[in-house]
Amino acid sequence: MRTVALALGLALACGLVPPATHGQAASDSTYTVESGDTLYSIAREVGVSVRTLMKWNDLENTTIKVGQTLRVRPPTGSDSEPSNEKEEDAPPPQQEPPAPQTQDTTESDTATVAPNAPPPYGRHSAETGDTFVTLALRLGTTANTLFTLNDSTTAPLASGRTLRLPREFAPPTHVVQPGETLFSIGGEYGVSARAMKAENDLDTNTLEPGQRLRIPGRDAPEVPPAGEWAAPDSTGRVAVYPSAFAGRLTASGTAYDPDDLVVSHPSLPFDSVVLLSSDAPAHHTFARVVDRGPVEEGVLLDVSDAVAQTLGLDPDAPSTVALRVVWVAND
Repeated sequence: MRTVALALGLALACGLVPPATHGQAASDSTYTVESGDTLYSIAREVGVSVRTLMKWNDLENTTIKVGQTLRVRPPTGSDSEPSNEKEEDAPPPQQEPPAPQTQDTTESDTATVAPNAPPPYGRHSAETGDTFVTLALRLGTTANTLFTLNDSTTAPLASGRTLRLPREFAPPTHVVQPGETLFSIGGEYGVSARAMKAENDLDTNTLEPGQRLRIPGRDAPEVPPAGEWAAPDSTGRVAVYPSAFAGRLTASGTAYDPDDLVVSHPSLPFDSVVLLSSDAPAHHTFARVVDRGPVEEGVLLDVSDAVAQTLGLDPDAPSTVALRVVWVAND
C-alpha cells in the first residue's frame, strides 16, 4: 500500500494529475462571477453580446449573483455561436457585489477576449520540467486550479507553452463603476487621464460601467523562480496514529494502514493530496487525506507511520510540519 501511495506522489510530481470526474467539463469554458462583474463586463471580456451570454446560460434577465458560474462559450453539442447583436439592443447591465473566482477556459484567449480588453488572468511560459504541481507550489495555489484554468490538460507541459495563472498574477486592472471617469480613475492611481487612455487604446473619454482598464506602470507579480516555493498554507504540530489504529476504518471508509502515506484533516475532501515538509533536516512527502481529525487540541494533523518516517519525525516527541495543499479532490 505504501508503494501505491508513493506512486501517487511521483505521478503528481510529474504532472500526471488525477482525471476529471463528477461532471468536470473540459470543453465548455466557464466563468465564476467576481468583484465588480456585470453581465455586460463579462460579455465584453469574452467578445460576445449580453444576449448571447443570456442564451447560453438560460438567463431571463441580466441579474447575476456572486459566485455564479456562467458559460462563456457555446455549450457542448450546441451550434450556438457568438452573436453579432449590438450591445445597445441588450438589456442594461446591473452591478453585483464581490465574489471569489475560478475559471475553466480554453487555451486561445485571442479568439475569445474582446479587442483591447486586458487579459483577465496571469500568464506564464512553461519552462523545462514545469508541472502543475511544481507551479502550484511556486505560486501558492493548487494543482487542480491550474488544471482547470488550462482546460484539464494532463499531457506533459511543453517548454514555451503559455499557461493561464490565477488572476492575482495578472497585471492590475480597474473595473469601471457608475459615475467614474478617466480623470477620477487616473487620480485614484496617480496617473494622468492621457496615460490611462493610451494604455488602454481608447479613442474616447467615455467609459462604461463594468469596463476593465489596465493601469499604466503596474506590472503583473513575478512568478517565483523554479525551486522556490510559496509560503505554506499552514504550519503546526502533528501526531502519529497509535499503532492500535492499524486496520481500523477511517472516516473515509478505508482501513488505516500504517505503511500508507495518509493523514487526517478537519475539512479537506477525502483523497485530497497535501505536501508535508519538516525541518532540520528538511524532508518532504506527499500524503493523501483519508480521515477526519485530529482529536487532540493544538494538533494540525494526524499522520501515518509512513509519513512520520519519511519526514524523519520522532513518534514520541512533538514535531512541527509545514502543510501545502496540492490537490483538492472532488466532493
